[in-house]
Amino acid sequence: MKHILYYIAAWLIASFAVSCENDDTDFSNIIGKTDTVVVDTDTIVVPPIEVKSIEIDSTALEEAADVVPTAETDPTYGDYVENAEFKHTIYINFSETGDAQVTGATSKVSATVTGNHVVIKTATKKIEYILSGASSNGSLKIYSENKFKLMLNGVTLTNPNGAAINNQCGKTLYLVVADGTTNRLEDGSTYADVANEDMKGTLFSEGQIIVSGKGTLNVIANGRNAIASDDYLRIRPGVRLYAKALMRNGIKTNDGVWIDGGVINIETTASGAKGINCEANVAIAGGRTTIIGSGGVTVEQGDTTSCAGVKCDSTLTMTGGTLNIKMTGEGAKGINVNGNFAFDGGELNIVTTGEKGLASPKGVKCDGAMSITAGSFYVYSTNAAALDVAGTFTLAEGYKSKETGPHYYVVIF
Repeated sequence: MKHILYYIAAWLIASFAVSCENDDTDFSNIIGKTDTVVVDTDTIVVPPIEVKSIEIDSTALEEAADVVPTAETDPTYGDYVENAEFKHTIYINFSETGDAQVTGATSKVSATVTGNHVVIKTATKKIEYILSGASSNGSLKIYSENKFKLMLNGVTLTNPNGAAINNQCGKTLYLVVADGTTNRLEDGSTYADVANEDMKGTLFSEGQIIVSGKGTLNVIANGRNAIASDDYLRIRPGVRLYAKALMRNGIKTNDGVWIDGGVINIETTASGAKGINCEANVAIAGGRTTIIGSGGVTVEQGDTTSCAGVKCDSTLTMTGGTLNIKMTGEGAKGINVNGNFAFDGGELNIVTTGEKGLASPKGVKCDGAMSITAGSFYVYSTNAAALDVAGTFTLAEGYKSKETGPHYYVVIF
């Protein structure tokens, strides 16, 4: 029957409008026990609720073909490399035994090579760069006034003194991970900063980064963020991305994060670090994103900062795909949203097991309004509230809930 198919088993605090007042209450007796609930005249047996196991997941993912917009009026038209033209190709091959080689349409750029550190000083329009080879002491920095395409074609690049790839152009960086290739970028634990220039991570861009292709990209951050943009980041279907940050965030952007697809794994270990840290909107529409964080709390001048799987300073929207988050550090939160959170589809799984200390380890903390209208929604928090919603909380019409404690919130559609 319809009302059975749309049954909700909800383990939640009695009110979402305020923070939980009994975060230390032990509801462990609920875990693993069969429950029953009466919906109208039907008695439904609810299977035991178990704490889900969330681990890094690089298994293959079947995804629908990415639809490239063809109308220039489409607001995402410019985010597709297929809609841009590139006439000139520059090949950069890094080496462990000699200097990097820059070949191809070299008359279209001004480049300097110091060992395996390559700097593009100037470049004309419609340039494509193709990177290959390996260096444990190399980097690429690009100055440009024009958008460009950067293809990673089996490159392994480590810069002991800063970013592996540093894009100083404020226009679009089309980052294409060549099909079937494995690529690795790594920074150093300390950075040799340049005056009046940002260099915020292993892969850094002043402009937006659009990631596409069907290859694998591993980004390791020893000193700063793994991937950082002073604009926004879009990840398209097909990409296999792994980002590990030892000191800061996995992904850090100023103007937005859009995940349309791909297999994304993010690990953070530093205190106060976020898997995804965005100062604007975050939208997840596809793919499978797994975030695991183990860091604790930082305190600076009386300001306490805890870890989070996703930290969004504006609106978080999920309409498809899968988002898995496991946070184990003190006070760590699965999702921390300053604005509204609209869960309109997909699958969300959050487990937080950190202790309550200087900060409270909520499953979802939302400072605005929150709504759940479709999809599969699971949140578990060992030592504090599963959900803490300061604004209004809206559940799709026709669903029912049962209140037995704050540590679980499970929605089965």
